[in-house]
Amino acid sequence: MTVDRTLASRDRANRLFDAYGALLTAQQQRLLRRYYQDDLSLGEIGAQMRITRQAVHDGLRRALAALERYERAMGLVRGVANAEHYFATAPRSRPRPSAYTTTVRGRTWTFRTDRGVFARRGLDPGTRLLIETMHVGRADRVLDLGCGYGPAGLVAAALAPRGEAWLVDANRRAAALASDNAAAARLTNVRVIVADAAAPLADATMDVVVTNPPIRAGRAVVRAFIEDAWRVLRPGGRFYLVARTAQGAKTLARLVAARFGAARQAAAAGGYRVYEARRAEGDGGA
Repeated sequence: MTVDRTLASRDRANRLFDAYGALLTAQQQRLLRRYYQDDLSLGEIGAQMRITRQAVHDGLRRALAALERYERAMGLVRGVANAEHYFATAPRSRPRPSAYTTTVRGRTWTFRTDRGVFARRGLDPGTRLLIETMHVGRADRVLDLGCGYGPAGLVAAALAPRGEAWLVDANRRAAALASDNAAAARLTNVRVIVADAAAPLADATMDVVVTNPPIRAGRAVVRAFIEDAWRVLRPGGRFYLVARTAQGAKTLARLVAARFGAARQAAAAGGYRVYEARRAEGDGGA
């Protein structure tokens, strides 16, 4: 039993903890929260809890082993894992359209949603924080990468009446909903395309890229989002990424910094963090 913090391992640990954490000892709960959610090192946790680094490591291994035993006995996480993912290209679930109304950035929006798309019951807190944090100029060209049914990209379009917003998602049902939502909001400066990441878009054509990436699709997918964001941004362009702290936001920030040269935390609330990075002026390298 390892205690690595790859995105996949962190995601599994957090899912198991959400399902069975209450069955662990208070000490085990503290260890898991500090290691996976607070992103502290073994040494930092040991210093805080006044135990050795080895004791932290062993305690984490025992806690993870206990979670896996509960999962083998009850299978709560397995059932969720076998459910359809919102990043599927063609959702198999039978459509059941719905809608909700919310207010963000000073405007009331009604978004149509459906089964098989992300956050279909309402605007998730991560996307809300991303929308509230992103800076979009009135003439900016904006890309919403992994747009879902479109909330971030459509708000960006409204903020850029003399620019345009491109909304991209691999999920065909989500992209269709984004188009419907753009029409319902009477936004004529929106382009929606179905694609994996930003492959169809030309280099250095965007002023802003925003994303709430599908972390559960794996590190390779998230890294591709970051690479594509850098590629399509003009020099000086801004990139905004939101992630849940417990799902490895700090790890993703390091990936962003590795590609862009630096990343700063632009906002944090409700267990989510938004990171901003800029493509350097004159940076035309590959």
